[in-house]
Amino acid sequence: MQGIAQDISNILRGFKMMVDFNKLVFAFSGIVFSIIWVLTIISLFSVLKLIAINPFVLIGSVLFSPGLGLSNLLNAFLTTMATIDGAEFVALIFLVIGLLIIWSVFGGAITRSAAVEFARGEKIGFKEALSFALKKFWSYFWSPLTPIIGVLFFTACNILGGFFGQIEYIGAFAVAIGFPMAILSAFLIIFIGVIGVIGFFLMFPTISAEGSDAFDAMSRSYSYVISRPMHFTILFLGIIISGTLFTLFISCLACLVMKTSFCTVGFGMGQKFDAIKAVVSGGAGSEATLASLGSLSMKFTALMLMLYIAIIKVIIGSLVFAFAGSVSTVAYFLLRKDVDGTEINDVYLEEEEKEEKEEMKDEVKENEDTKEEIKEETKVEDEKPASKKEEGPTQTDETKKQAPEDPDKKPSDGPTQSE
Repeated sequence: MQGIAQDISNILRGFKMMVDFNKLVFAFSGIVFSIIWVLTIISLFSVLKLIAINPFVLIGSVLFSPGLGLSNLLNAFLTTMATIDGAEFVALIFLVIGLLIIWSVFGGAITRSAAVEFARGEKIGFKEALSFALKKFWSYFWSPLTPIIGVLFFTACNILGGFFGQIEYIGAFAVAIGFPMAILSAFLIIFIGVIGVIGFFLMFPTISAEGSDAFDAMSRSYSYVISRPMHFTILFLGIIISGTLFTLFISCLACLVMKTSFCTVGFGMGQKFDAIKAVVSGGAGSEATLASLGSLSMKFTALMLMLYIAIIKVIIGSLVFAFAGSVSTVAYFLLRKDVDGTEINDVYLEEEEKEEKEEMKDEVKENEDTKEEIKEETKVEDEKPASKKEEGPTQTDETKKQAPEDPDKKPSDGPTQSE
């Protein structure tokens, strides 16, 4: 019970970690680029008449409408997936690859910031988090694709085995004998697919915390899910429940704020604002609806109100994505400690380690230079007295050599003078 309470407390810590300018900027940028990419692909395939989705209807019903628009987006996605054909499948592949590229950068930066903050209690800079995400881009990019590749591989194996069944006479026997391999492949398809989906939210935090590659991210996510299924389930449900409540709360708050602003401004502006509100409530609106506003100023006001609604929705999405990145990172650290016994404060810091090693090398070099200077000074001081001692004996030797000559000269000189 105490462990569950601690896990919930750590998950709730994600709310505090979410309120970070850098994480919100990363999430905001990721959503904006995602919207641009989705609208670009849909518009391109719609112009080529390869898909039947109208991008303007999607913009009006999801992005610019006063409502949240998630139900409209979900209905459009499910309808498309139910009747998907070759062209729509190609468009879907382009969408997925583009979104994966975008979030490999911004999602990686969010989880990297969260990993350092949770492990060390420090906030890294915008440039440092983005640089790490770009450096590990391919690891982030391939980590969610690795399970998909595994599923496709075993699916292809079964399909290839089915082709052998078309051979006359021996084909049916080959299928009958090799069918247990097909059963094993089917099990691996389900296993890799299901575990990959539910363990996906651990992959980005793995790379951000360990500085590892896509294979390590996949293996750790699978290992933690299988090794601690109860602990994983508690954390997973905690994230889903808290994330859903948080999304509903901020969505309702945003709707309340917008309705209050509409009512108060409309009370003062009167019928003009009612006409503008009718256009905004209808989404992007048709040309006839915009034309019914009459003056250019009212059309401009309607367009600006829709833009404000879109910005508010992007801000709400930024909060949700920043929260998701933070709590998924917290869950990874908790599962890693439970499974591997690794301490919470253990996080990959390659750049700081290099700087510390360089600083230590510089300090060691400075110490060695200082020691050499001290040795040289000591050597110079030792040489000075030695030179003086050498000069002393030289002078005494000269006096000793001159001493016997003087007495010999004095006696000889003495009688000469007396004479």
